[in-house]
Amino acid sequence: MKQHFTKLAISFLLMICSTCLNAQSKLSPGEKFLEYYNAHDVKNLNALLADNFVIKFRFKDKSITKKELLGGYMNYNATFNVGYSTIAVIVSGNPEIISVKEYSDQFKLLDVNPSGLNFLIESKAGKITSILMDTARGANAYFKELAGKETAFRNWVKQKYSTDTLKALDKKVTLHYDLMSAYALKDGNAEVVPVKEVIAEVEDIQGAAYVFRMPCTHFAKLSLKQRLALYPFNKAKSVMLVSFTDATILYPDYNRNKKSILALGNTENKKVLAPADIDKLSDLLFNIGYDTEDIFKTQVPECPELKNAIIFLDDKGKPFDYIGVYFGCNAREYDINKIGFPVDCDDKYNMLSEFFSAHGIQVAD
Repeated sequence: MKQHFTKLAISFLLMICSTCLNAQSKLSPGEKFLEYYNAHDVKNLNALLADNFVIKFRFKDKSITKKELLGGYMNYNATFNVGYSTIAVIVSGNPEIISVKEYSDQFKLLDVNPSGLNFLIESKAGKITSILMDTARGANAYFKELAGKETAFRNWVKQKYSTDTLKALDKKVTLHYDLMSAYALKDGNAEVVPVKEVIAEVEDIQGAAYVFRMPCTHFAKLSLKQRLALYPFNKAKSVMLVSFTDATILYPDYNRNKKSILALGNTENKKVLAPADIDKLSDLLFNIGYDTEDIFKTQVPECPELKNAIIFLDDKGKPFDYIGVYFGCNAREYDINKIGFPVDCDDKYNMLSEFFSAHGIQVAD
């Protein structure tokens, strides 16, 4: 009887293990990433991420490589218990778009309520190649609050200890955690600091990048020859502006929308550009942007039905690529692995809107 019970117990355990393995195998690459990331599982993350994996940010000009993520970043994340709770899977498949909310002991110690984030996750052969992170609504207030409270904490470290201790915070993560814990225990330090009081402190720091106005700058870095040598202009025999209506496209998603947009089935207006117009357009795309290292940007609203695109055609007149420009929600979609633009600035979409309108192409309000 005892032996029979033991066999049943073993069979039951094997069934549970098999169920767990099957559930694990059904997880998408994005879901696996979040599971491993939250567990700070470097081994499984290393197997899941492609060698050329990179995290990019829409809200700041920065990227993180696989080596950086699994090294110093994961050391910090494990110490501060950093992770992401899933809010919703917006788009499944490849790419995936998952809405998440970050959690960490830093937020608890500083009494900060983070905004949501959207992850656009691309994968190939089961391995994640890139993650594009974008902010959700309410991000500006969150960034201001976090910046102010982090600044107040660092000022406290400098005054209570020394400048050398302050410099050591970013090198010794355990020291960082211990001092932040001590700071939070002091009466009043963990209370919500009025945003207006801390903004001045942040802006007074030399080199601080917390800028909430994004004026346009004409860099004039690239000549016409250099711009036309960049993809997709270097592959295009001609360039065409179009407008089209598609109620199924609510948000920018290059890989999902590429086939239908390049089919030109819903085109309402179109205009093939002359060489002088291509000069102006490429200058607008590649030479105008926001001149900073870090920016903070809120999530774009749902896009209107009327949309626009810049279509690139080969020597046979066949469309091979495009840059989607969605006025009304200030968003673009394009191949981020092939095309690199400057950081967007406040008036760039107005400039693009005027360019389309000047060539007789209708745009959304």
